[in-house]
Amino acid sequence: MASTIMELRKHQRYPVRFKSIFSIDGMHIEDGVVTDLSLEGCRLTSAIHIPPNTPIEIHIRPDQHAPVYVSGAVVCWEKDSVFGLAFKALPELESATLTRLLWLLPSWTEE
Repeated sequence: MASTIMELRKHQRYPVRFKSIFSIDGMHIEDGVVTDLSLEGCRLTSAIHIPPNTPIEIHIRPDQHAPVYVSGAVVCWEKDSVFGLAFKALPELESATLTRLLWLLPSWTEE
């Protein structure tokens, strides 16, 4: 049984599968995979546990495109090694890079 839930998102999200590396304390580097992406955040899968409200830095590394560095993101939610991140600090150049990248991607559609 599938139910439709209206999402109240300010920005459209895009289904992706991009490699990433991130840091929790500025020194401890971990690998992850970004599976949804928008101008305000992303969904990240990683083998480590990251509790909500944890600040992180993340480098998103899309295939065939320029990487995007988010200097300030925060974990909003966590479930089974999947995390929702909200971008809190995205420098102007990185914001432009992310915007260009998203323009090239198909939009997320729920069926």
